[in-house]
Amino acid sequence: MEISISILGSGNVATHLCNYFHEKGIKIDVIYNHDLGTAKLLANKINCHYTSLVQEIPKSSTIYLIALPNQHIIDTIEKLKLDNPFLVHTSGSFNSELLNKYTNNWGCLYPMQTFVKNQPSDLKTSPFFLEANETKNNKILEQLCLKTELKFHFLNSKQRQQLHIGAIATNNFSYHLFSCIQEYCNNYDLPYNTLQPLLAETMSKIALEEPFKHQTGPAIRNEENTIKNHLDLLAKDKYLSEIYYLFSNQIKNKHEL
Repeated sequence: MEISISILGSGNVATHLCNYFHEKGIKIDVIYNHDLGTAKLLANKINCHYTSLVQEIPKSSTIYLIALPNQHIIDTIEKLKLDNPFLVHTSGSFNSELLNKYTNNWGCLYPMQTFVKNQPSDLKTSPFFLEANETKNNKILEQLCLKTELKFHFLNSKQRQQLHIGAIATNNFSYHLFSCIQEYCNNYDLPYNTLQPLLAETMSKIALEEPFKHQTGPAIRNEENTIKNHLDLLAKDKYLSEIYYLFSNQIKNKHEL
């Protein structure tokens, strides 16, 4: 089965998926975006058509891949002039059943990965989570993944949304935490880069065993004086002091100290 894709969006997710599918021999029919300039930049990389006009989106694509922020998905779909298209979104948190109003063929292709436009990302090692409303549509998404060597799992919308929370905590919250740590180090002229070996060791342990088993530090040892001293030192660092206090209490509660 030959699969062709029209991509709605030209941001981080759209860019990586577009480039990857093109490299794997999947035909990209068009890049659509309300911002014609960003659509053009992406389309020029793979030599395909681009547009900011919904009427120029071809009616013959196998999949209409919606790689847009959640708040723009429905607005964009409502503008489409297509007859019962196979609409596939890429969001971790969007409820796929909302597409029922616009088509009898819908699905989800959610890559659980963080993307930046100009930085490479290894999609072959990233898990993709699929959902579709019909067996035939499941088979199309499965065939796309098999043809392009993607690792995939099937989850319904609720399961995907629940897993997305884990992804946010793993990725987004980590960025915030380390941003606060870096700011703290900079404020006191401390060498932030010396924390890198500790971070690497922590990540390696998390990958091998349950994180709960590796918990260390003053909170699990119930060292109240150490915790108080640290909080005193963090008095002028609002964000990190709040995180330190919250995490310390949660560690003690979780380990029933």
